[in-house]
Amino acid sequence: MKCLLLLLGLLSSSFAHNHEVLRTFMTGYNEFSADIYRELLKSNSGNFIMCPLSLDLILTFATCGARGETAAELKTALRLPEDSKDSNAIFKFIASKLQSGENYTLSNANKMYVANGFEISDNFEKISVDVFNAEIENIDFSKNQEAARKINRWVEDKTHNKIKDLIKPDTLTDLTRVVLVNAIYYHGKWVKKFDTKNTMEYLFFMGQKFVATEMMQLTDNFEYYASSELQAEFLKLDYEGGDMSMHIVLPNAQEGLASLEKRITEALIPPKYNFENISVVIPKFKIGTRIEFIPVLKAMGVKTAFLDSADFGGIGANQEELKITQVIQKAFIEVEEQGTTAGAATEEGFDDRIISNTKRFVADHPFLFYLRFNPLNMNFFVGRFTSPANAGLH
Repeated sequence: MKCLLLLLGLLSSSFAHNHEVLRTFMTGYNEFSADIYRELLKSNSGNFIMCPLSLDLILTFATCGARGETAAELKTALRLPEDSKDSNAIFKFIASKLQSGENYTLSNANKMYVANGFEISDNFEKISVDVFNAEIENIDFSKNQEAARKINRWVEDKTHNKIKDLIKPDTLTDLTRVVLVNAIYYHGKWVKKFDTKNTMEYLFFMGQKFVATEMMQLTDNFEYYASSELQAEFLKLDYEGGDMSMHIVLPNAQEGLASLEKRITEALIPPKYNFENISVVIPKFKIGTRIEFIPVLKAMGVKTAFLDSADFGGIGANQEELKITQVIQKAFIEVEEQGTTAGAATEEGFDDRIISNTKRFVADHPFLFYLRFNPLNMNFFVGRFTSPANAGLH
């Protein structure tokens, strides 16, 4: 999985032991993720994938330089602690956990591109390096083609060439002062891998019709939970290394996703799973999404940051008037037999392999999913799968 977020165009005591602060933050983060999901539904009826952590990181980065009403709106939407020292400690702690393990690749990278001649305040520079571990580079935004190429090359490198052409040259001008970029990348393999020999076409229900799609299948002991309250089944699929897992939440009814999404906050919290023998049938899929977050953030109460009256006086050394002109995220996920980087077969073909006391988890209709980083109990990637025919990167 790869996620890249661009916050584009800002124009002319050991925390580890403070469990209560961390617990409060995690609750707020889950609510923030649910808020974002709900707003995205208003303009996305099909597949999408988003990375709430990347959005949270980059907006918190900017909030460190915000003041007054601008800072207050951002802190409220992000559910940040009132004391900036607490939020800085939280994100420094989170950054320390985002490292690759023996069996998977996980990276988090932040970079601040600063216009030539624009002086960053000492305090903001210190926070950028100490809290967000950000690289800082001067750049000539007036040469927008060259600047866009340079930033896009960094993006491609940090996402292993999965995210390309994020920045369009015409979004950079001689008034651009700062570009903040965050990239999160994850690649992992299933603990229990699907055999490609068992992948076959199966019928997926999609809006009053059935569409043939490739489905993977495996029967084994999995963590499973049937929720009568949400009218949905939960399935947990672990990745090697134990730090990351995919959770699939499948409505009981073929057209039950909309009802489930009305309770998205609850759906994004893993239940108390039980190990059961399950015959799992899930689609192979790729989803790529580009999201312009300003409309979403405005609906969540963040408005002043995008106005000429915005106060980001803590970023520049000379307190130059700045505002946010774009908040863009590009995310990608591929799910296949070996793991995650992101038809016409009859049901009888599966039935013949099912042992009588084995439950079936057949994701042959729209569902939601999330990738959870277990050491922090945080959902890194959240998405929905509704249409195999349109699941490619767009």
